[in-house]
Amino acid sequence: MPEALSVEAAPAASEGSELAWLTPRDHGTPAQALARIRVLCQQFPDLHSALLAVLATHQGLAREILGVAVKQFRRDLDDLSPADVASLLTSLWNGGKQGFEATLRSRRKGDRKAAMSWVKSDD
Repeated sequence: MPEALSVEAAPAASEGSELAWLTPRDHGTPAQALARIRVLCQQFPDLHSALLAVLATHQGLAREILGVAVKQFRRDLDDLSPADVASLLTSLWNGGKQGFEATLRSRRKGDRKAAMSWVKSDD
């Protein structure tokens, strides 16, 4: 029978540790965080899982910053603004998967014609 893992056997996320960047106060340099976010976005094929992984591992960064970073690496977010992506992250944090999906639906359904209000429609 295999031995159970003890808390003492788990690596500590202390200063100098490989896992130190997971602590909320020590997220590394912007270049390091961006590289990790890129890897996470590439490793998770569905948007929900990718955003959840990024949010869980980069809690010390503002959601607005995370939104801009994630948008660089996820083509399925091209139709959303950085503020929309930050809202997705907030809804994921506060409302779980259901909140995330509701926010995504509302952001994608939004009529984006307001940006070109001077264009006359042929309707």
